[in-house]
Amino acid sequence: MHIRKKPADTKGFWASDAGAVSVEWVVLSAAVLGLGAFSVGQIGQGSVDLANATQGSLRFFLSQDSETDAPETDGSGYALQRLSADQLAQWTTTYANQTEAQLLASVHLRYDQFTTHLQAQQWSQALQRIDYYHIIEQELASRSLPRPDDMPAAQTLFDMYNDARS
Repeated sequence: MHIRKKPADTKGFWASDAGAVSVEWVVLSAAVLGLGAFSVGQIGQGSVDLANATQGSLRFFLSQDSETDAPETDGSGYALQRLSADQLAQWTTTYANQTEAQLLASVHLRYDQFTTHLQAQQWSQALQRIDYYHIIEQELASRSLPRPDDMPAAQTLFDMYNDARS
């Protein structure tokens, strides 16, 4: 059995290649595991976004087929995409308690948020902003107030969303 002697000086230590294969293997394994973990995270987020978009599209098309399941609309044909019944109740109350000026400011705010999310391809957030916008439209209609002339209908926003997705 041959036992390797310790190098006597630093130059000999750095020139020695004993254990180099083990070190390379550990570094390579760590890099592969890190890349795998990163890939799983990216694919997972993409899958969630795709599932949310599919769910929103199915909700819309199914609500068009069944008048009993479709939420009440302002006549535009738009159906809620992202909000639960509890969230709908909460935001309906929030907007009902706003003054006319606050409500009109909310229309512009939600439209601006929608376009920002749409440009950033944040699909779920964009759909949620259309839902808020739609609730505001319904509150305006209940007060017999017109939607500002420079603001499109919620259905138009939903069409913009679908165009951006395709």
